[in-house]
Amino acid sequence: MSPTPDAIAPERPLAEINADIRCLFARAEGRLSDAERVRHAKLLQEWAAAIRASVVPAA
Repeated sequence: MSPTPDAIAPERPLAEINADIRCLFARAEGRLSDAERVRHAKLLQEWAAAIRASVVPAA
């Protein structure tokens, strides 16, 4: 069985993803174009996956 997207380990550290999100908004001066909104959504998905991967299950 293939892994679900949530089960895939993130390829980049959280700090790097967060920096990309901040840069996106800084370049756009807070107003995102349609293409930038799509990029932002993908970055948020990547960020959420990295957060989930960093959570250690309780014993």
